[in-house]
Amino acid sequence: MVYGNAGAIGNNPGLSFRPMPWAKSTMIYFVQGDKQSFAPIIANIRAHLIQYENQNQDGRNYIQCGYGVRPREKVCTFNLDLLGPCIWKEEYGYNDGEPCVILKLNKLYGWEPEPYDNNTRPPELGDRWRPDHVGVTCEGDTDTDKENMGPIAYYPEEGFPNYYFPYLNQLGYRSPLVAVHFERPTNNVLLRIVCKAWAKNIEHNLDPLWLAGVAKFEILVDGRLPH
Repeated sequence: MVYGNAGAIGNNPGLSFRPMPWAKSTMIYFVQGDKQSFAPIIANIRAHLIQYENQNQDGRNYIQCGYGVRPREKVCTFNLDLLGPCIWKEEYGYNDGEPCVILKLNKLYGWEPEPYDNNTRPPELGDRWRPDHVGVTCEGDTDTDKENMGPIAYYPEEGFPNYYFPYLNQLGYRSPLVAVHFERPTNNVLLRIVCKAWAKNIEHNLDPLWLAGVAKFEILVDGRLPH
């Protein structure tokens, strides 16, 4: 149930990420335009997303959820089209040096997000805040990282819909996903990225040994021309 570098502490869910094709490393490194260099990355993402393909979300236990439509004994389907340009047909942006990273909240039995209201919503979410979603932000760890990270986009931009929660060990449960598209990261510069999930009952623990509500990883786009 856990991937990337984030677990869960008590009643605080972890935020985790893909790709992570190399064991014990949180660095996403590839050569722009060199398909061989990012083939393990593509395979790692696809191996996770295959469970979300339509034929793998079919059956009496699956329903298309919405607000007011969430039988707790059923499983909400997740439509991969919500990931926008971050889909396998476009190689998740890696061929163009515009990588996508997939985020999810790790399963935590019985946990439900406590929404912010208009007076308590975090300014970090800006216009993307919705009271019925767990918001997501990603930023550079240092000022230098922020300068070199370039613009990013989120799909879906609001974050994780609250109707996917709680996880109650439903057969075939699918965690909702958010794709983060790094649209123009600076080549040949190591970027340290910190992503956070936002709800009133999510605490952000940045201790590397006890990460919670946070995912930390590095991106290095090698801009040399492939041979």
